[in-house]
Amino acid sequence: MDKIMNDYLEKIEKYLKSMPDSERIDIVKEIKSLMLELQNNGVAAEQIIERLGNPKELAKAYLGEAISKNSKFSWRKFGAIFAFCSSFAGVSGMLLLPFISTLSIAFMIGGIITLIGGIVKFAGYLMGYDIAGITIEMGAFTPSPMQFLPISIVIGVLMYWLGKVLWKLTIKYIHAISPKKKTV
Repeated sequence: MDKIMNDYLEKIEKYLKSMPDSERIDIVKEIKSLMLELQNNGVAAEQIIERLGNPKELAKAYLGEAISKNSKFSWRKFGAIFAFCSSFAGVSGMLLLPFISTLSIAFMIGGIITLIGGIVKFAGYLMGYDIAGITIEMGAFTPSPMQFLPISIVIGVLMYWLGKVLWKLTIKYIHAISPKKKTV
């Protein structure tokens, strides 16, 4: 394989470093096999590189596709989103993507904590304890211990749901700003 093509593949691999090793290796192998096929058909290395385009843009397409193909939350995907927005997404991505992805996680975790707090407060009430550190205040209204559990369930579920919605919005935004992979 030509030095130009090897350099190109190294750049692709560098831009995809936030991906899991197995996915990154598969992508590099796919591009390499495409390059070899074209080279065997008599296409010059410079022409192959020209057809594939800028390695950063090609890596961006692969990374965006990998992030947006599955909307399930994972910490690895969260890290990939930050890598995507810092490397590829431009000014809007650098501001919007970290904001909505972090907010989505905060809402999901907050929803779970609210639900746990409601259960702990209610259990404490049933055992005769008032856990003062766990409260809900909505203006002048503070729920009684009997109202606390249902209110915390509603608030917790709404917060968790909002977090999931923001996560899906993050994935859709990445899919929308990702260029499509080039076909050679």
